[in-house]
Order: sequence, then C-alpha cells, then structure tokens
Amino acid sequence: MRTLLPLFLAVVIFQVNADEGTRALRFDATSKRDAERWQKAAREKLFATMMGGAKPKSVRLDPKILSRTNGLDDNYVLEELSLQTLPDRRVHAWIAVPKERKGTVPAVLALHGHGGSGKEIVRGESLYWYGRELAKMGYVVISPDIGQHELQHTNWTLMGERVWDALRCLDYLETRPEVDKKNFAVAGLSLGGETTMYVAAMDTRIKAACSSGWLTTIENMKHGHCPCWNFTGLEQNFDFADVFACVAPRPLVLEIGEKERAPGGFPVGVARSAFEQIVPAYRVFDAEKNLALDIHPAGHVFHGVVFWPPLRASIGTPRI
Repeated sequence: MRTLLPLFLAVVIFQVNADEGTRALRFDATSKRDAERWQKAAREKLFATMMGGAKPKSVRLDPKILSRTNGLDDNYVLEELSLQTLPDRRVHAWIAVPKERKGTVPAVLALHGHGGSGKEIVRGESLYWYGRELAKMGYVVISPDIGQHELQHTNWTLMGERVWDALRCLDYLETRPEVDKKNFAVAGLSLGGETTMYVAAMDTRIKAACSSGWLTTIENMKHGHCPCWNFTGLEQNFDFADVFACVAPRPLVLEIGEKERAPGGFPVGVARSAFEQIVPAYRVFDAEKNLALDIHPAGHVFHGVVFWPPLRASIGTPRI
C-alpha cells in the first residue's frame, strides 16, 4: 500500500489538473515584476506558435496606393492600398485620413469580422459602422482585409498570417506624415475582436483596445464555430483569458451582447467566466479601472459606448 499511495496521489492530482484545464502559460503572476516577465514569455510563445517558430523579420513595406476617393461624409479621404508584409505576401487594406486636421492625429486599426472587408470598415457599411464613426471623430483609420481561409505558409497558422498583416499596418501608420506615431488603438468585431485580442497582446504600441463579440473560451469555440481560430500549441499553452492578460495594464474594453447564444455564439455566461480570469492580470498592476466588460442589450454587434472615453483618454482627441 505504501508503494502504491504516491502513484495513486499522482493520478488524482493529474485528473484534477486536467479537469481545471491546465495550460503551460496560464497567468498566475502575483507581482508586477513577475507579470511583466510572464507577458514577455507569452508574447514570444504566441509569435513562435502562430508564425513559424519566431517573430518574423519586417520587410520593406513597398506601399502601393491603388485608388483614392472622398469618404461618405466628404470630410476625410479614403485610400485603397497594398503593403508587403512578408517577402512573398502582400495585404490589401484601406485607410481613412481626415482632410482638416491640426498637426498629426492618433490612429486606430479597425478590424472586420468573417465575410467583411476593410472597405466596409472605412465606409461604415454592414456591421462595421464603427470604422466610419472613428474617421468622423478625426482619427486616421486603417483596416486590412483579414478574412482569408487559405493558408499561404504551411509552417504558419491562419491567425498568424492575419495578425501579422494587421501588425504590419501599424508599421505603415508609422510612415504616414499625418499620424501621431505614439498613439495607436485597435478595435474589432467577431473575427476582428479575435484579431484585436492578439494585436493588443503582442504589440505594446497599442494603447487601448476594444474586442467586441469575442470574449470566450477555447472550450466554447469547439462548438459551432469556424475552426480557423484553432492551431497546434494554442490550447496546450493558453486560454483566451491568458492572451488578454498580455494587454494589461493598458485600457481594454470587452463587449458582449445579451442576445448572443451558444452553440456558435458568444454567450454572456461564458464571457463573464473568461472576464474573471483576466481580472487578476489587471489587479497585479493596480489597473482594474482600465478593464471593462460591456454587456449590452443587442446581439453580435459593435457597441462602442463604453470604449469611446478610454479611447480618447489613451490616444487623445484629434484636433480638427
């Protein structure tokens, strides 16, 4: 019996850990210093797991302006463009630039959902009214097409290619003379909310983020969702709350509609549970005021109401 007891305990402990969803990089830091170390390791792991083993080297952007027209309100210009993101890859994107401005202005990376486009974002079409609204506020708004479902690089992941394209748009913003290069934010709905999570987690140039229609768990995503979210190494290392923990202590608004349902949706109960796992990352930085869960009365839509104040406080209000 004495020789069997340690083995018995080991089996019991393993079962408990399995039931709790053990992952290698679960956030458990209890000090600011430990949290910063954890975030650094988590970011490195995300790049490695999503993008072929390590953070890619940045190539020359080689921007090409494909078209230029006025925005729907005639107070900003829309440019359609193409950017080199990898030696063998380009991304198609749109950028909205205010016509009347005083000095440089902050910029927002605005991201669409499945079936959407950057053009719909900057024109405020379909579900993506927030892109046009941000442009009307006077921000420079950039929006890449991130919805492809064909993997170009076999050692990458779909989300890795999408996120890298989005990150390279931040690099492009830094080259634009109209842009305040120290004040970037990101916002998106659905797939855009998912991509927002990764962009804000992996790039500290982002000062504020709004992830809408996405706050969830890996377990929920296994039921009724497009499998493009998943990739080898994700569940072994993270749940989505851990990825969001990389955003702390920067302002983060997480939006979920009361009409969301499962399977195939993002129910409020799951969102609340995931949110509670993010709170400790903000608490350790004494920054709980920078984290907000916006449960609004609608469905799978962008709300914005709770996000506008921290957006303006973080990156400023454009002078127009």
